Amino acid sequence: MHTEEITDLLSDLAAGAITWQQALTQVTALPTAWQTPEWKRRRDALIGSSCAVCETTDGPFVLQHLLPTPTFKEVCQAVKAELRADLLVLLDDQVSEHAVAEHVGPGDERPACPTCGSVSIRERQSLTPRYLCSRGERGYHSPAGFDAPVPVRYYAKQKTTNREVALATAREFLLSVAVVAELRRRDDRIQHEATLRSLKYSLAYRSLQHTATYCKKCAFKADLPLIKRKQYA
Repeated sequence: MHTEEITDLLSDLAAGAITWQQALTQVTALPTAWQTPEWKRRRDALIGSSCAVCETTDGPFVLQHLLPTPTFKEVCQAVKAELRADLLVLLDDQVSEHAVAEHVGPGDERPACPTCGSVSIRERQSLTPRYLCSRGERGYHSPAGFDAPVPVRYYAKQKTTNREVALATAREFLLSVAVVAELRRRDDRIQHEATLRSLKYSLAYRSLQHTATYCKKCAFKADLPLIKRKQYA
């Protein structure tokens, strides 16, 4: 089932003898494993006479793989998620307080509700009280109306009047920008690691070691999450 070829590709890729692009090209050119006579022979030999889940002895039965078989895209996403978590810690010190404060800026002076500080207010020409707070109108506080607004500093990029919140939001944004830039810079290494993992998944799948006999009903239930994932991918 071409396990020797995949093992050689894995070794060559890990040693740097080939690129991840070459490894993917060669492995995708191999015949589909479950269409080979050897696969069918080994599968038939492993299928038992009862379901490992419901224990029924009424066939037909199938050989169910128990290990996940993620797509290459899903493996790449997993590698990126692991690296992103490390980079969030690694790059946090590189986001300076000066850069954060500069991104937030001095803010703009805006009229606001004296009760909650919201800048989402509207002025009425002929009714009293003259101003209404949109948060108050939605039931967040009472009364919703007031005669005169109070001046506040509004930070438009962060959409808040709270400077501490604005600074925290700006730091989070700048850190995420730095992480994305670093992920793009390391894209080749991400693809390399994803290819290594994909080859290992392929070897585990082709080995038929992590399998069990299922009836078709139990096999369908087990495969349902994968079917739904493919439908909405």
